[in-house]
Amino acid sequence: MDGSDESDESDVYMLEPRATTVDLRPALREQWLLAAPGLALCREDCKGLCPKCGADLNLGPCDCAPDVDPRWAALRRSNA
Repeated sequence: MDGSDESDESDVYMLEPRATTVDLRPALREQWLLAAPGLALCREDCKGLCPKCGADLNLGPCDCAPDVDPRWAALRRSNA
């Protein structure tokens, strides 16, 4: 086996033959990023902030019009 298929794996890190230390930072950073939540909330029932104006949605709705993808317009007409 020539070892070429191991280098294609993202979990395989090649070491120099005379290496005396191993830098684990890239592997640890990757695992930490995979384990970290994608969206941090202050509590479970938090509604977050409006992505347009930044209003606190826990205090009530903001005055921003909702973004509607025009590709969904046909479905909206068929349900009306």
